[in-house]
Amino acid sequence: MDNYNIFLYGIFYIVIIIVILVYNYTTKYFNHKKRQSYVDKHEQYMLVLIYYLEKAFDIIYKDRILVYSIEGTKPSDEDIKQNSIDFAKLTLKLLGSTLTKEFTYLYGDEETFMLIIVEYFNTKAEHDEIKQASIDQIMEGSPNEDV
Repeated sequence: MDNYNIFLYGIFYIVIIIVILVYNYTTKYFNHKKRQSYVDKHEQYMLVLIYYLEKAFDIIYKDRILVYSIEGTKPSDEDIKQNSIDFAKLTLKLLGSTLTKEFTYLYGDEETFMLIIVEYFNTKAEHDEIKQASIDQIMEGSPNEDV
């Protein structure tokens, strides 16, 4: 009976090892397929992300930046930092938890995803067309007022 029990334990451990190997293989396979689908549909994901980034920027811009743009002045560094943080929070809120998880997975980690969001905001805020138009108008208006 002892040899029979040893045989059963041996079979049991072999089955466990096979199950673990099959699980690892299938997990890797499906993770690869999932990552590949993100790569294949990258353009669609970017359209979704850009839509929500623009929506969040419009909200933050109207609430916080428009005043500076109209006056042709630059907000303080503290205001810029706070606006960036609020923009990132608003973007994540607009995306929702499911899309946030998918984009985090797409970019590898949350820190990289947040960097992309904040960089979008900073670039868009730096190229503020209303502010530039206001500055141009002030510059053009100054010589005419002296005449």
